[in-house]
Amino acid sequence: MHVQTIFRTARPGLLTLCVGALYACGGGSGGNADTSALGGGAGATTPAVSTPGTATPAIPNTPVTETPTPAVPTLAALQTLDDGTRVGAATFAAGPTATGGLGQAVQGLACAKPVQSGPAYTYTHLNLLVDGQAVALPEGIGAVAPGSAGIADAPTREVGCFYPLQTTDSSGKVRHPPAGAAPYTLGQFFALWGQPLGTANVAGYSGKAVKAFVRDGTSLTEYTGALEALELAPGREITLQVGTAPAAIPYYEWTNPAPLSATPLLLRRGSYDPASSGQFGLEDNRTNGKGGQGQPVAGLACYGPRNQTTFDYTYHVHAHLAIFKDGVRMAIPPLIGVVGDDNVPSSVCDYPLHTHDTTGTLHVEAFSATLTLGQFFEIWGQPLTRANVGGLPSSTPAVVYVQDGGNLRKYQGDPAGIELKSYRSIVIELGTPLAEIPAYALDETQ
Repeated sequence: MHVQTIFRTARPGLLTLCVGALYACGGGSGGNADTSALGGGAGATTPAVSTPGTATPAIPNTPVTETPTPAVPTLAALQTLDDGTRVGAATFAAGPTATGGLGQAVQGLACAKPVQSGPAYTYTHLNLLVDGQAVALPEGIGAVAPGSAGIADAPTREVGCFYPLQTTDSSGKVRHPPAGAAPYTLGQFFALWGQPLGTANVAGYSGKAVKAFVRDGTSLTEYTGALEALELAPGREITLQVGTAPAAIPYYEWTNPAPLSATPLLLRRGSYDPASSGQFGLEDNRTNGKGGQGQPVAGLACYGPRNQTTFDYTYHVHAHLAIFKDGVRMAIPPLIGVVGDDNVPSSVCDYPLHTHDTTGTLHVEAFSATLTLGQFFEIWGQPLTRANVGGLPSSTPAVVYVQDGGNLRKYQGDPAGIELKSYRSIVIELGTPLAEIPAYALDETQ
């Protein structure tokens, strides 16, 4: 200790040199200073070093402490993804939990019955990272199936309902219409999901540190406010980090569908007009022996005198199908799923999925089960794959779009699994891409 005192007294300038250039002298926390946090690295300016005899002498016996530098999150390189692409590991079951949105009002959000059109939806993208690994959000949050006991309104219960915040795939996109006076929040989404959201528990992941980061454009910031109040702004990307930090915060952008047409085409029941139906040429199944000819098909019976059965038609909704080949709309044949000759009543029966005209309107009449596009194609007796739709082969995979009101998105799964919901529009694109996705409106006044 006596030697150290003599050193400080006799050579104050040398001590100051080491204080002024602490990191160069191996000072700080164990000599492992983070140069990136200090502004080091390529292109950085080297701090000025004091020279002996010119700097202010250090005060004897004053401890030298390093001021911690807050960690600045790094934004990863941009990844461009196709709309609907899953992000993260599939961990959660589809849809909300038993405490989520099942048709009842949730934090000021009502579940409204389907509509034919509405304001174009936007989205906020949500990343969930657990110990550096991405976990996919489940699809089906915000969409309630027909018959749900949680829907108080009887007419709405019959056709199902949609909340304004929805996940229609496992991409992490939380889709929503333009917000009103009050913005939609992360807390509302987690309430619809039925999962906890807080600094101690995010979606069931507890006991780990939680941080939130927000990217608007290319600006990334850490969010330190209440998580439930975080705004779901259009185009925003929110990352919830649970546990160990990743090497960098993900940065995704999306190739979205072409815009939805602002002018819906009015479809009149019973119409065979090519102007509203498209080009004729797809094969029907009235006489070719394919598909449904009265026998059970795809789990669906044909109801009527032919089979000495009757069907309860109290549930009757309409979906719409449009098929485009190199930009040309093809008319969906009439009377698919309608069997027999009306002049011979004993020959007649109808499947719960059928058409009456060439408008592409699909009549859906089975309340007790979810009916799908694949079942309709089986009744039609035509293929439904990415390489062949309705007997139209394509050298490039078919692109499928699904629209519910203002919510238009690209469908990445097997098109046969698309549910035929009330007023849902399905557009299948073969070959030449569409400049805009057409919208349709069924004339319900007839």
